[in-house]
Parts: sequence; C-alpha cells; structure tokens
Amino acid sequence: MGRDKLKMVEITYFLVPFLIISIGFSILTALTVKNRIDEQYRQLEETTLEIANSYSHSLTHTSKAYEIITELLDEKIMIASQAIMLIENKDNNEVLGSISKTFNVDEIHLYNNEGVVTNSTYEEVIGWQAPEGHPVHDFMMSDQTMLVEDVRPDTENGLYYKFGYVKDETGGFVQLGILAENIQDFIGAFEITKLLSDISNRGDVKHVFFVDTKYEILASSLPNYTGSTIDVKDIREEMDGNESDVHRDEINGSSFFRISVPIFVEKEKIGSLLIHWPTDKVDAKITQMLRYATTVSLIVISITGGILYYAYRKNKSNIKIAYYDELTGLRNSKYLTEYLYQVLRNPYRRSKAVLLLNFVNFKTLNITYGFLYGDEVLKQITVKVRTLLDSDDLFFRFDGDRFILVLEDYADQQELRAFADKLMHIFEDPIIVGTERQYVAVQIAIVEIKDRHTSTDKILQDATLTLSHIKDSSTDQVAFFNEDMEKRLLRQDKIVKVLREVIEGKDTESFYLEFQPKLDLMKDKIIGFEALARLRIENLGQVAPDEFIALAEEKLLIYDVGNHILLLACDFLKRLQDEGFHETSVAVNISGIQLLREDFVENLQQKLFSSEKVKKPLEFEVTETVLLDHFSQINETLEAIKKMDIAISLDDFGTGYSSFSRLAELHIDTIKIDRFFIDKISHTAEKDLIISDVISMAHKIGLSVVAEGVEDERQKAYLQKYGCDIIQGYLLSKPLPEESAINFLRRYESDPQQ
Repeated sequence: MGRDKLKMVEITYFLVPFLIISIGFSILTALTVKNRIDEQYRQLEETTLEIANSYSHSLTHTSKAYEIITELLDEKIMIASQAIMLIENKDNNEVLGSISKTFNVDEIHLYNNEGVVTNSTYEEVIGWQAPEGHPVHDFMMSDQTMLVEDVRPDTENGLYYKFGYVKDETGGFVQLGILAENIQDFIGAFEITKLLSDISNRGDVKHVFFVDTKYEILASSLPNYTGSTIDVKDIREEMDGNESDVHRDEINGSSFFRISVPIFVEKEKIGSLLIHWPTDKVDAKITQMLRYATTVSLIVISITGGILYYAYRKNKSNIKIAYYDELTGLRNSKYLTEYLYQVLRNPYRRSKAVLLLNFVNFKTLNITYGFLYGDEVLKQITVKVRTLLDSDDLFFRFDGDRFILVLEDYADQQELRAFADKLMHIFEDPIIVGTERQYVAVQIAIVEIKDRHTSTDKILQDATLTLSHIKDSSTDQVAFFNEDMEKRLLRQDKIVKVLREVIEGKDTESFYLEFQPKLDLMKDKIIGFEALARLRIENLGQVAPDEFIALAEEKLLIYDVGNHILLLACDFLKRLQDEGFHETSVAVNISGIQLLREDFVENLQQKLFSSEKVKKPLEFEVTETVLLDHFSQINETLEAIKKMDIAISLDDFGTGYSSFSRLAELHIDTIKIDRFFIDKISHTAEKDLIISDVISMAHKIGLSVVAEGVEDERQKAYLQKYGCDIIQGYLLSKPLPEESAINFLRRYESDPQQ
C-alpha cells in the first residue's frame, strides 16, 4: 500500500513517463534512421547495380565485337592467301612485296610440298624448311587445305604474328602473317582491358575485374591481379549464379559494395564482371544523418524531460496542497480518508488502531493570543507527538485542533493504552512559544479497526463518538470505542428526532407533562402544581428529564422545547380555571436560554396572553446557575415578567452561589430549598440544621419558601414548625398525569385528611 504520496508521485509522474517517452522516442528515432540508412544503401545498391549492368552490356557487346572482328580478320587472311595462290607470277619476290601492301599484310611465304620456303617478302628466310613439330610442318602434314592460327610468336624472330595457310593441288602452300601489334591497333578500341580501365576511371568505382567461368581474372584495373585465380568461396558462389548480386565487403579497412554481374555471349556465360564500389560518400552522409538524429533526439528528450519535470514539480506541489497540511506538514484528512479506504480493502491487513487527539483548550488560545500564536502551538504539538512515533506510525492533522495517529502491529489494548499515556505525559510539560509557557490538555479517543468497519466514515464516526463520550465523562481523558457508545448515540439521535417532531407538531403523544401538587402548610390547601416534562419513546420507554433536557440544550432545541412546555402548562392552567380552580397556580421551569432571548417577553405577550385565556396564577421557576454569568440581564427580564403578573421562584436554592444580599436585588417571589437540605432533616440533629435560618432570612426579605422533596412526616413537621410556607414531594404525591392531578385536587379539597 502506498504510504507516502509525495514519494509515489516522484516515481509515478516523472521517472516512468520520462523513461517511456525517452525509450519510445529513441526507438522511433532509431527505426526512422535505420529506414533512412537502409534507403540510402538501397539507393546506392540500385545505382551501382544499374551502372554495373550497363557496363556488363558494354562488355558483352565488346566481346561480340571482338569475336566478329576476329572472324573478319581470319576471313581476310584466308581470302588474301587464296588470292595469292591464284597469281601467276607469285614466285617473284617483288611481286610478293607488292601483294603484301595490297592486302595490308606483313609477311608472305611460299612453300613447296616439302615445306621449304621458295619465295618470300623477306629474302633471308628463303630456303628455310620447317622442322618436324613446327606449326608450319604440322599444317603441311595435315589434311587441311586452309588454316588460320591464333596469334603466336615467330620461331625465328620471336615476334607475335597471326598466320594463315592455303595449299594448292601440288601440296605447296602459302603462309600469310600479320604482326600482332598491328592486330592490336586494329581492334584496340574493342579490347576488354581498355573497357575495364574506362570503368575504373569513374570517380565512384574503386576496382573492376573480369573473371572467366574458371574464376581466372582475365583483366583487371589492378594489373598485378591479372592472371590470378579467385579462391574465396563466397565470391565463387556469387559468380556461379546467373543473376546480378550485391554484397558489403571490407578491403584494407574500407567498406565497399561488391557487385557481381554475369557476362553472356550468345546466351553462353563467358565470365563475370566484378566491381568494387566504395561506400564512403554514403557512410559520410549516414554519419551526418546519425549526428543530426542524435542531436534532435537529445533536444526532444531534453525538452520532454523539462516539460515532465515541470509537470512533476507542479503535480508534486498539487499533491502537497491536496494531501498535506500546509502549516504542520502532516498528512491531511483527505489523505487519511484515502489511506483508511485502502486499509479496509486489504483483507490481510495487520492490526491497526486510530487515535483521535483533541486539544480541548486550543480555541481559547486562539482567542486570547491570536491565530498566529495558535499556529505556533500546533507546530510544537506536531514536534512533540513525532518524538514518540515509529517509522510505521502515520500522523495526520484531522482538522483545526484535532490530530489522528494510525498505529499498527500492536499486541492488545494495554499496549495502546500505554502509548496513549505516553502522549498524555508529554503534554504535562508546557509548550513554549516565544516567552509564553502554555499548557495544553489532550483527550484521546481510540478505535481499533475491526471487520465491523466497512467504511472510512464509520471509523471516523466511531472516533468522534468516543471523543464525545470523553467530553461527557469528565474523568478519564483516554477512552476506547465500544458498541455501547454507539447504542447511546443512536438513542440520543432518536430522542432528538422525537423532540424535533414534537416542536414541529408532528408528534403529540410522546411529549407530555405531569404535575406535582404543592401544599400550603398554613392553610393545609393545595395551592398549585409544578409542571414536569416527560418523554416516552417507542422502543426506548420513559426517558429521564435530565437526559432529554441536556440533549435539547446541546442541540439548541431548549428554547423551542421550553416554549412547548409553557404552552402545555398554560393549557392545563386553562383547564383548572374551567374546572373552577381559579386560584390554583401552575409553575413552569424556564431555562436560561429562554430568559436570555431578547424576544422572550414579547413572545409571551403575543402568543400566550393576547387571547386573555390565561390569567394568573402562572409561575416561572429559574435555577441559581442561570444567574451566575448574566445576573443583570436576566434580572431585567424577570422584572418584565413580574409586570405581567407572573410569579417567579428561584429553584434549587442552596446548591449554587446565591447570597441573601443578591436575593434582595432579584425580582423573585419565592425560593425553593433543594431536597439536598430537606433530606438532612431525617438524620440530622435539629440544632445542626440551617433550614430554619434560611426560612427566617427569606421571610425577612419578603420571600416565601417552598421545600422540595418532602418524603416523611418528620420533615413536614420540622418545616411546619419553622414556618415553611409550601411543601411538595412524595409525602404529598408523586407527579401526576393531567387527569389524575385534577382528581387529586378535587379529593384533597373535599377531604384534606385522606
């Protein structure tokens, strides 16, 4: 599982794309260059082959021309020899000289039938007889009447001649000779060697050879190779074929194309033309091409790398903005969500736990010292926590003053608790920012990731729920999540939903009032009731007032709930009046939230009393704690309420911080002594009780006294003895439903002793 997104992005968003693009572009460039190189060599091959073939045609034509000229020369020699035999005075040497000029021959010799020269254009050879084995002797002894020899050296003077012979009927014969050098002059323009020389004189041809079918070099642009035999197997195999062939070759470190072109005369192969064609020009062009391609590749790769690196830096910056807290450098809540999602997807995950750290007094620091100061405190918190972390532990800033740790591979809850205690311990020392020393209190909610967690939201929900449990607890500042917390949350959610439906008028059954009677001790008469809110919810049963009132305050519903209670109480008061109990009062508890609302008094006048249905006696009860922080403002509201003929009682007197000096300033009519003091009457000596003093002092400042929670006759007797005005409690009656309260009132009036 990827743990560090900044490291992930370095590999994922830079190196891999850069390598892929670089390799891909390099391969594409290499293939393109290779194709261009192959194209260059192919063009060179085609060009060289085309030129070689053209020379092969020339060579073929030359061979044919040479053959034709040779045949014509042989025919000329034969005709001249026959003509000489027909001349009558041919035995005259001078005539022979004239004939030689006429036929453009160099020598004429006449032989008798014994092979002796009888006449000649050269007098020094007259009388010479051809010895046995001599070509002349061989012709004389043969049955041939005519013969033309190939060029051979003369046996007497060593000069090369081409000789022709014709016999007459007597056996005598004539010999005609033409000097080889004269023959060369005649057919020189058609000689193969000259043609090869012309080929080699081209600027783009290095060497040229003409090789016969027996692999002998008959002609060459390199004279020292003429007459030698080719013994290289590959070259022989090339020349054995009847098709042109091209191969790369190396000679003395230089690169060449070796072109082999077969030469045919009358469909008969007479040899092969071998041409060595240098590749230096093409190689130079290819080298230039490679340099250009390399330069372009480097430029493109550099530009691409620069773009990718910029994108990488930009992406890394975006990743940092998206997944890391700018202030502390920690992973943020988005990172946490994605990380936990990956954890839940892994079926083989190791044991993991989430620790939610909440710094309870951080908001006060921001208000007192400013946000910059608060930021420095957060940085110091980050540094402190990191001192306890291992490399596998993950640290996140969840939101403003809350952090999350993810621990893994722990043994049990004891190990987690020990780690949490270490965290608590490091914050026992103050955080120093500038010259200020600040103590920060931390609460730690621990959630072990189990199979029951099917979503990231569920994990974080459980952590937040555990934290709220710590806030409600006020004892231990470390807590582990358990399912009872979730049940409690579901219960609270159900209660809040019902309260909202009650406020909106959708539910008229769940929320109701019960009424506890109050007895005037002097008159022994029920003078009123205290309206007590009750809530009964399906599947939850009866919900304690302390529970749903606290939830109403937490969810900011208490004002609307209070108004609803007041409306129900007024309905009951209206019924009492309708039943004839005009002097019976109904007391309603009013919250501090209601009293602090500027429109509370105005709403009372407009909504409750505008119809004139409700008259006195209505009574409001307020607690001491409401007065602590807003004494003057609430006292002004109480004054306005009293002007509406509504009596006011101070509830739970003695549990708060009120003094009799402040009571004298309050716009109230009655104090209600808390049952905490009333309970003491049953097990405390009378001389040690202070209730009598409280009653006496209240009377002195004009206040009546109500005793709450009276449960036995001893308590009643004591209170009656010391002048308590009114009592209420289970001794008289428990809180009663509306109908039961009416019936109780009727019965008591008819028989107070029942």
